[in-house]
Amino acid sequence: MATVAFDVEYTDPRDRVSSALRIFYAIPHLIIVAALGSVVEAVSIIQWFIIVFSGKRNESLWNLARGVLNWQARAYTYTGLMYDTYPNFAFERGSEPVQLTAEYEESANRLTNGLRLIWAIPAIIVMAALSIAGLVVTLICWFAIVFTGTQPRGMFDFLVKVHRYAVRTNAYITLLTDTYPKYE
Repeated sequence: MATVAFDVEYTDPRDRVSSALRIFYAIPHLIIVAALGSVVEAVSIIQWFIIVFSGKRNESLWNLARGVLNWQARAYTYTGLMYDTYPNFAFERGSEPVQLTAEYEESANRLTNGLRLIWAIPAIIVMAALSIAGLVVTLICWFAIVFTGTQPRGMFDFLVKVHRYAVRTNAYITLLTDTYPKYE
């Protein structure tokens, strides 16, 4: 089964001004990825029917969903103070220190895709809990970066794992992969 890999490179020192104003800098990206997320939800419904009836994924729909997931991952990690380089306005990354890889696999399991929303409920609950913890850690990191110019490495590593789990869960929900998300 195809898996989704995600990683962010640790950078030090960090830009204090950019981090202090990050939420304002991120607004254009957050608006765009929210709109694109709605498009991917519709595409995922279409993809679901295709998979359930044919047992195969549509590559064009898969590529669109993967591109949006890539943009969302970069926008959310930028907003979450993981790096300072302003994200590229495109489906593919520019010079951001973020890696997202997902391999296309045409065949798909009809049963697990047919019951995907039921199977995804535990992963969504775990993602919600991790997101709350990640928000608290991000807030602490904001103060650390603004006052010291560096992000504590342990907190950064935890946030990478939170974002990785969220990306994998989103990939699972949007039918990019049949691999159940893992926290690692």
